[in-house]
Amino acid sequence: MIAQHAAVLVVVLPLLCAPLVALLRDARIAGAAVLIIAALDAALATLLLCQTLDGTVISYALGNWAPPIGIEYRIDLLAAAMACLLSYAATLVALFLPVSLRGTIAPGDQPRLFAAFLLCLAGLVGIVVTGDIFNVFVFLEISSLSTYVLIAMGAGADRRALTAAFDYLVLGATGATFFVIGIAFLYVVTGTLNMADLGERMATAPKRAVIVGSSFIFVGIALKAAMLPLHRWMPNAYAYAPAGIGTFLAMTATKVSIYLLIRMSDFVFDTPGEIGRVNFAALLPPIGLAMLVAGSVIAVTTKDLRRLLAYSSIANLGLMLVALGLGGIAGIAAALVNLFNHAIIKGGMFATTAAVLHRRGTTRMDALAGLSRDMPVAFGFLVLGGLALIGVPLTAGFVSKLLVVKLAFEQANWLVVGGVMLTSLITVAYVWRIVEAGMAAPAKTAPRHDLHPAFLLPVGLLGAATIGLGIWSEPMLTLAGRIAAQMIGGAP
Repeated sequence: MIAQHAAVLVVVLPLLCAPLVALLRDARIAGAAVLIIAALDAALATLLLCQTLDGTVISYALGNWAPPIGIEYRIDLLAAAMACLLSYAATLVALFLPVSLRGTIAPGDQPRLFAAFLLCLAGLVGIVVTGDIFNVFVFLEISSLSTYVLIAMGAGADRRALTAAFDYLVLGATGATFFVIGIAFLYVVTGTLNMADLGERMATAPKRAVIVGSSFIFVGIALKAAMLPLHRWMPNAYAYAPAGIGTFLAMTATKVSIYLLIRMSDFVFDTPGEIGRVNFAALLPPIGLAMLVAGSVIAVTTKDLRRLLAYSSIANLGLMLVALGLGGIAGIAAALVNLFNHAIIKGGMFATTAAVLHRRGTTRMDALAGLSRDMPVAFGFLVLGGLALIGVPLTAGFVSKLLVVKLAFEQANWLVVGGVMLTSLITVAYVWRIVEAGMAAPAKTAPRHDLHPAFLLPVGLLGAATIGLGIWSEPMLTLAGRIAAQMIGGAP
């Protein structure tokens, strides 16, 4: 029974539980409830992944209204893998979220934050499992509105969180408006909102309407994905949100936007590497390279660890766009490997940063002196994540960069090869800043308080995965290859 309805339960569970959690008065009970709900959602997502590993595509018609008339949840291997990423991330963050909120958000306000967290999870999962393009917009708004609230609730520790939330609200609303206008153009010329049906009717649709509609959709996705120069909201959102929320956003928010870019270009429009009849894929490598260089350079000059990691994330998103722009099964597979590996690497670093913030009350670079002595475990995990960002062998980051460089080399795209190598050198500079700050002698002796127990499991698991996927990369490469082949009509 559960397996039969897992496709809808994976969205409905956090969505319906969110208001119930908001009504709880005890923050500890609410925190435990969020952990249980996220873990159950992860179990449902895992069930979906097991059902789709053999190439099966699950179609779930809501209200027994068959598509294309009714809303369809359509889960293939990519959607199931993304649902796993989102729900696993939520579960890991839920392990330390209550502890990370101590002293920054009043206990009476925490249940409402937990409820917004579940709404954000439901919205993000809904985006990846739905087969209806207008339903994508609805879930996009659910996740975005809850994210604005989550970021703004960081104002208890830093008033700049309000400005960050407002910036994100303005740009997020702009992106959503572009997206829904694009949907309207496509609906007018095709008469359907079902993505599979839309893909079939696109070939006979008027070319001008398709170009305009797809252009609006591309800009909307670009805003949500923090593509340069539409990235302004991201650094402040990651830096000033509550630390646990920043970790969750770093692992999920922009990753879903990259997923949406892949889904729209290769499923709806049925033109690998293109959206509609406009070759937007040609824009992705230069945009990606610009993000790689700009994000890395700004990270070197940043004075706060969380903002440094945020700009680093912009650079890593650029690498995903470069891979996707190189095209074909290999390009999509490389983009997906980068997506999943980056979520793990950066999730571990943000979670560790949350642990440092919990102990020290700040993440300013000049306040990290003595971290290697007072918090050696946390310092070690930060260094490990930094090595993965550089692309040191035996880390997941090495596999991610190697795939892109190898593909660019095969295509004789020397600009991409040189850009990736150059930004790896710049990455050494800002990772060294973290190492140098942590090893500096402190102004005064501080008590030795390492990771709070609540952080040990999530940080440890993400750190182990960073190494494990570097040493044993075959499962991830196989999964990404099968997804990419399925996306453009190859063998599963």
